[in-house]
Amino acid sequence: MSRKWEARDAGREVAREVIQKLKRPPSFFLLFSTIHYEKHGGFEEFLAGVWDVLPKGTPLVGGTVAGFMNNYGCYTRGCSALAVSYPNMDVAVGVGHNTKRNPKKAVNTANEINSKKSNYENNAIIEILPTAVIPSIPGIGQKNVILSKKMGDGFLKLLPAMKKLNYGYDRADEIIEFLAERSKDKIIIGGCTMDDNKFLRNYQFNGHKIEKNTLLTLFLSMSEKIRSKTITGYKVQDKTFNIDDISKDKHVIKKFNGKGARSALFEKLNLKIEEKEAVYQLYKNIYYYPLGFKKDHIWHACMIGLIYGENLVFGNMIPDDKLTLLYVSIEDTIKKLNESITYFSTKNPSCIFGFACETFLETLGKNIFEVQNSFKKLKIPFLIPFVAGESIYTPEIDAHHLYESVNLVSFGSTRDN
Repeated sequence: MSRKWEARDAGREVAREVIQKLKRPPSFFLLFSTIHYEKHGGFEEFLAGVWDVLPKGTPLVGGTVAGFMNNYGCYTRGCSALAVSYPNMDVAVGVGHNTKRNPKKAVNTANEINSKKSNYENNAIIEILPTAVIPSIPGIGQKNVILSKKMGDGFLKLLPAMKKLNYGYDRADEIIEFLAERSKDKIIIGGCTMDDNKFLRNYQFNGHKIEKNTLLTLFLSMSEKIRSKTITGYKVQDKTFNIDDISKDKHVIKKFNGKGARSALFEKLNLKIEEKEAVYQLYKNIYYYPLGFKKDHIWHACMIGLIYGENLVFGNMIPDDKLTLLYVSIEDTIKKLNESITYFSTKNPSCIFGFACETFLETLGKNIFEVQNSFKKLKIPFLIPFVAGESIYTPEIDAHHLYESVNLVSFGSTRDN
């Protein structure tokens, strides 16, 4: 980990700290940083600093995140990495571009590296992809709330064109489905890169390259056991919204309960949002009270990314004809996290990696340090970046793209007790 402000210095320090703890060269290197290095030397310098130390040819993937939790604490500025060194392991990196424009093609391209038969029985994919970016509209800029109905309806017509320019929805829910179809025997854990919760830009790290709108897949095959856990803490409220009008792509709800979708939602929740404070007000409210639907016994939150007039634009597709109001139970979330940590403690893992929703940085409050301390008691390396959407697939629970969740994988121990 590094908390240095300057990009190259931080890159060197984070790589040096991780490498010096290994007994042999790393098999792969996971690297995550906050967006601030963009203005403190740039990400090219950041990666240059990492490669000043990292052995040539090491598979490296990662990206920008809102923060991270590791053995040292929880941070919203800096960078952190996790490296694994193990002789009985095959590693490959897949790359697919233009995820928002053509997610299926991106998955097919990234998956080409996965065509070989695995040499070991334990297989996983760590998936890294970009989150949604607020579209940039000429004369308006990047705004997530436009209250004027006339302007909102007009800008809504621009969304298909924006998608071709790699703006708009991240399509992560489609990508995890495509990946799962091609990797039914693997555990897949994924996270969406982001900035500091403004949704203006984000980057992915691929070796020496700084990428945008790119899917990265780290394919792992090893003799060591790989285990996973998924944690959500939703409670269901006694409020439902019948969908009367929805776009063909299932992302834009235009009417709820016979009214304009925005008015129906805001009236029921007693919400008021002003355009000048829209980014903070909108995302703060939906953190605590998201709308959702149930799939395979797992509640999926539907995050509102944009409000254009009366239209609610969601980051994920809405497969149902109604949505239920949920709320995040901090007590349940912490309880399930501690249960998962206890489970991992019985399996003798070498390390733990995962993705957690960036909303936990706000919703958990000081409780986040209680969770970090529970992980720390395992006395093994762990790294959990805070991201803007979390994907999981296992043969047991199928494919899910979630929000306000934590997905974890552990590596190590061939014991199956």
